[in-house]
Amino acid sequence: MVLTTVVCYLICWMPYGVVALLATFGSPGVVTPVASVIPSILAKSSTVCNPLIYIFMNKQVNL
Repeated sequence: MVLTTVVCYLICWMPYGVVALLATFGSPGVVTPVASVIPSILAKSSTVCNPLIYIFMNKQVNL
């Protein structure tokens, strides 16, 4: 469960980090506003992923 949580965290936040670094250190205009929307939504979805991972992988939770 911990490994799944870490992988999900990285999948959700890595694109946002890459786009933020490109916007900060890359050439001007390399990241358009439209291209920055998807990493932002993915980063916000990290909040939803952790409870779902806990619910589906915990043996004590009976669905």
